[in-house]
Amino acid sequence: MNPPSSSFVSANLLILNLAIKDMIKSKYCVYCGITIRKSNNAPDGRSVEHLIPNSAVSKKRTNAKGDFNVCRGCNTQKSKIDQLFGLLSRISAKGGGGDEAITEISKLYKKNDKRIRRMIDSASDFRGGKNLKLPFKGEDIYDYGVFLTKGQYFKERKELLNLDEKVVIVKWLGPNASEQITELYQQQSNNRDRFKDLAMNKSVEDVGGECFIVANSKSNQFLFFFNELYLLITEIVDLNEKSKLEKRTNKQYLIAGFTNGKPNKYCI
Repeated sequence: MNPPSSSFVSANLLILNLAIKDMIKSKYCVYCGITIRKSNNAPDGRSVEHLIPNSAVSKKRTNAKGDFNVCRGCNTQKSKIDQLFGLLSRISAKGGGGDEAITEISKLYKKNDKRIRRMIDSASDFRGGKNLKLPFKGEDIYDYGVFLTKGQYFKERKELLNLDEKVVIVKWLGPNASEQITELYQQQSNNRDRFKDLAMNKSVEDVGGECFIVANSKSNQFLFFFNELYLLITEIVDLNEKSKLEKRTNKQYLIAGFTNGKPNKYCI
């Protein structure tokens, strides 16, 4: 479902309270556009959303440090990917963050989580270590990219993204691609650490020193860095016949990439 047209008239209609730093309260769900209300359990009840999930960072954030409001229905849907995606992005993190993530994944394994067991069973030798097939489908990654894009667009523009007028394109870069980018960056920058450079860049949103969000000046292209392991690149384009075709191709390539493990233009 897309947001009602009235939600695009003015940012002032959306922003109810900016008293809490970085927290934007809205009467509409940032993801699906429905009117949300104060309720504990109803699907249209108000919920605080952390766009980058707490599972992706070592230092947990409270609701007061949330990003914006969404309905509980969308919060529940996104959280199905949030927990595991965040934990897996942290398994190679420096310090105690990686150990904590591995401990949490081990707990899920012991609870017979089917996604974790399938991932462990898929292990194969790779560059002196193990290569694991991620427990996600291409559709999951596309939907997750759309969630992230809608959220960051709202944070940047203070208005909801209308998918009756726009299309979101999602590109996935996994651990191998991220490693190659890091090596290339070091070669071109005298062995500088690209993540330390991101943390020092004031135009980059730093989430706990572990995840980063980069937006272009038009707020229609975003890079979502999940630790040093995953990168999602998304772009918002006008809805037309060409972009509708690209969206279908985008989904098909992501599905194929996660099914057969072969890289393509949208899944690297």
